[in-house]
Parts: sequence; structure tokens; C-alpha cells
Amino acid sequence: MDPIVCKCCGNRSEFRGAIDFNKTCHDRFGERVFGISQILVNYFACIGCGFIFTPDMDEWSVYKFAELIYNEDYSKADGAIPGFEHTSRKESFSYKNGMRLAEMLDGSQSEITLLDFGAGGNPGDTGLALIDRGFNVSSFDPHISGVNDYPKGKFDFVYLIEVIEHCHNVDEVAAWISKHLARDGIVHIQTLLHGFPTAADVLSSWYIAPRNGHISIFTLQALTLLFRKFGINIVQTVFGVIGFKEKPKFANKYFV
Repeated sequence: MDPIVCKCCGNRSEFRGAIDFNKTCHDRFGERVFGISQILVNYFACIGCGFIFTPDMDEWSVYKFAELIYNEDYSKADGAIPGFEHTSRKESFSYKNGMRLAEMLDGSQSEITLLDFGAGGNPGDTGLALIDRGFNVSSFDPHISGVNDYPKGKFDFVYLIEVIEHCHNVDEVAAWISKHLARDGIVHIQTLLHGFPTAADVLSSWYIAPRNGHISIFTLQALTLLFRKFGINIVQTVFGVIGFKEKPKFANKYFV
């Protein structure tokens, strides 16, 4: 296939191969979740920043994503890790993740508003943990009924936990976050970053899985260049990847 333009940096992106649409992240634990599909999904890798993506779903509507990916079988593709199938909400990895975020922001409960972008519920488990710790959290998820109204106003802390890899319209997402992030706010992004230069066998990565909706796979360079276009500085810290415009003034442990 002919090269196409990278969505993050505008460089040339070269065809790296095609993946069975039914490949899931859960397949790494043993047997495949779904049978082999007749549909192949094409992936490209940018020579400038290493961004790996498929253009095959660029024209899909929210309804088509809901029909073909985020449907009644999605929980099989994105199921619980073996051994943790019967944990309660407050024992889940997402809830514990929320408690870690709460610890990073402790002391700012009365100062800031938070947005859970791609919440997975209203609230999702991460948001529930933050609410339990006294934070003001709004939830948004375009693929879940009842959580699909875009929040208005600006937020001091926006977090995307295993979300941005599901987005085909990464420019729109980064622009929207920039618009709704307070001038001294923080955006926290959790996604599995791949190495650059791109490995020859990158498409064998368990994380590149169309049936999970993993259609935009980032390197640190790709994430940095994407958000830089919209005035957000990306840095990788021991606490995770964060973005900001100006140093935040509210209590937090990201900055000292």
C-alpha cells in the first residue's frame, strides 16, 4: 500500500501489515476469544515519530463503533485478567488506579474539578475512587449510553485511562482536551507506549488489537508532537505521562 500522512506529526507513514479484526488483548492469556475473522485491518507506522495506526475506521460513526466493537461481546475482548474475574468495584484495578490519582491530588479536593474522559460508566470505577476521596468528578464516554453528553467548561484535571488508543480522531481529541483544560491544569494519560524506531515485529504486540478498539498506538514522541500542536507540553514522569500548559497552582505531587 502507498504511504499515508501521520496523524501526529504529518510525516510519511508506511504500511506495516494487516491484522485479523478479531484479535483481542485478551488473546495473550491463552486461547483466542473470537474465531478468525474474514476482515483484515491495515496498520501504518510513521517514520518520523513511530505512531502506529489504522485509517480503516476513520469514517466510522459512533453508531458503527457501537455495532461492531463496543457491543454486547465487548466484555469478552476486554475481560478481567484471569484470577480477578469476581472482584468487586472497589477491589478492581481501575478503582485502585483512582486511589493512586487521588493520592497525587490530595489536598486539592476543594480547589479543582476533574473530568474522566472515557469513563466507562457514570461514574466508572476510577471516578468512583476519586469521588470517595472527596473530588468533584464529571464523566464522559462517547460509547456508553447515559455518559455521552460533552461536559462544558474547563477542568483542572483531565484523565484518560486506557482511552486515547481507542480514538481514530486524535487531533480532535487533543484539541478538545486543550480547549477544556484549565490554563494551569493537568492532563494524565495512561496508554501503553511503544518504542521508536518501530520494531519490525510491532504488529505482534498484544496491545495492537482491533477488536478491543486499539487503533491508535503511541510512542512518547507521537504523543508529545500531537499535543504540542494544541499548546500542551507532554512529559513522562515516574508517576505516569502528564501534559500541562502552565505549572499548576493547586496541591499535587506531580510538581514540586
